[in-house]
Amino acid sequence: MLGDVRVPGTYRTSGDIHISDAIHLAGGLAPDAQATDAQVFRYMPDSTLKILNVKLESALQGSPSDNIVLTPRDRVLVHRNAAATDPATVYVKGEVARPGRYPLTGDMRISDLIRAAGGLKESADTKAADLTHYVWEDDRQVTGQQQQITIADALTGDSEKNAVLNNGDVLSIRQRAGWEDLGASMTLRGEVVHPGSYGIRPGERLSSVLVRAGGFGPAAYPYGALLVRTEVQKLEQRSYGELIQRVREQQANLKLTAVSTPDPDQRLSAEAAFVQWQTTLDNLVTSPPTGRVTIQISSNIRAWENTARDVTVRPGDILMIPKRPSYVLVQGQVYGPTAVAYRPGKSARWYLMQAGGTTNMANKRAIFVVRADGTVIGNHSSYWLTGNALSVGLQPGDMVVAPEKALGGPPIWKTLFQNAQVLSSITTSAILAAHY
Repeated sequence: MLGDVRVPGTYRTSGDIHISDAIHLAGGLAPDAQATDAQVFRYMPDSTLKILNVKLESALQGSPSDNIVLTPRDRVLVHRNAAATDPATVYVKGEVARPGRYPLTGDMRISDLIRAAGGLKESADTKAADLTHYVWEDDRQVTGQQQQITIADALTGDSEKNAVLNNGDVLSIRQRAGWEDLGASMTLRGEVVHPGSYGIRPGERLSSVLVRAGGFGPAAYPYGALLVRTEVQKLEQRSYGELIQRVREQQANLKLTAVSTPDPDQRLSAEAAFVQWQTTLDNLVTSPPTGRVTIQISSNIRAWENTARDVTVRPGDILMIPKRPSYVLVQGQVYGPTAVAYRPGKSARWYLMQAGGTTNMANKRAIFVVRADGTVIGNHSSYWLTGNALSVGLQPGDMVVAPEKALGGPPIWKTLFQNAQVLSSITTSAILAAHY
């Protein structure tokens, strides 16, 4: 006996038996067995296999035409009911306790499905929901229809609003407008009168939160304010990942060149470039993006309140107001990378000279400045940079960077290398701003 009987297996008999007897030996039909038809597989005397179709329900009732006599080696196959194999189901999505797929019961309605899914969440919009409803005729699926329904009316038992569901229907319970804003907050740190976490309302601006925090403290340096946002950090991480991947690809090509070239000078040049690329890669990997949003604010909140500079805050934002630093940083390929005491009105060129000037390894045409507010100034030929970096006057907390020349490699490496140095410097500037 094979298929949907209670105890499938091979049975020894004392003589010829009928199909009904065989099913009885196998413990009877399983609960989900199909009683309409079954097959008997029979080996003929010439060793060929023949299939006999019988009406199982009729055989069990003793009908001679279907309750045939079985011969040795016959195999009886009882099928499982198709409805049990692929039962009719409905789906509920969205704001219910247990969204998912549920079996369709007789005359099942919208309210029944919601209760089966554990009921509505507090976040559910009871005014409007979306029902994709399918109509079945003659075992053929007719095009589904979208219907707008009112959940509150369906739950009261209104038969007109509480529609009967069909196989495949999908009920989507939407979330209340503004629900995600419940419990939204941002954090203020550093030189504000009352640091801490503050609840924020939809559309609230930075100036409003600062006023609620008592404004800036006496040692505050708003020019160097650091606003960190989670969404921005995720976008930056994607760009970082793409840049790191491109550096790795170019590095692999360069390594192959260093191994395969017969010329000693070319080999040394390729090896030096390979080391430079590895250092660049390490700097990118160990200096992940901070998610900084560049803002330009001043100590006089009223001066920029409700202007384009007054950004709308988001849940999870962190605003760090540092103390006023007393120096300008000079980094990169200079003889004495250091923090130079701030002198009002002095240009980036002056601070560069205080650090001993650039080394032979410096890319003098690509020198750039990272402002304390996160903006970057450099020469016009760079994708990242705008302006003339050396002539601009600097403020406390600004950073002058003399980038390194790209050693060897294809032309694309010069662009990748410069971008990598700018990104690393921006990250370093943000980290330092949080520790002024």
